[in-house]
Amino acid sequence: MMQRKIAMPHDDSRGFTLAEVMIASMVLTIGLLAVVGMFPVGYGQVADAGRMTLAVTGARQILEDVGALPFASLSNLNGFDTTNPATLPASDPELTVARRWRYMLAGAGDGFTFTTAEQAQWGTVTPFAGRATIGVCNPGVTPPCAAPTSLTLRQAAVTVTVPGLVPRVSLTTVIARLF
Repeated sequence: MMQRKIAMPHDDSRGFTLAEVMIASMVLTIGLLAVVGMFPVGYGQVADAGRMTLAVTGARQILEDVGALPFASLSNLNGFDTTNPATLPASDPELTVARRWRYMLAGAGDGFTFTTAEQAQWGTVTPFAGRATIGVCNPGVTPPCAAPTSLTLRQAAVTVTVPGLVPRVSLTTVIARLF
């Protein structure tokens, strides 16, 4: 007659005990909770990096525009603040460039309005409530400063601030009059 085995002895190590499964589950749960807790921090850092990129890009574009203006017009930008329409330069070409900076950084508001023609020329943008201040000084002088007196050199400093971003972005360049 054939013998049947109803239960097998656990003398070999094929499987886990209930205590081992419980300990492994707790370790896995704690590890997953730690990883999940890092997501808000990581998301905040990604958002801050995006705002920093906007600020650096805005400051870089402003410096490129400043370099494209006639040398004699640079002093008219000294003290311009994109949140204060009273600081706008009096005449073109620097007036148009300053208005475009405001449009790109923060859009309409705070006393700034833009014509349909300006909006069509500059395109549709998503303003990020940024603020830029421009100082044009003698080289080596930190803005705010008096009007530059050098006949051949100007130092242009741009500071861009973005809501929610603690550090300010400041870029500076020196522009030389060639002729």
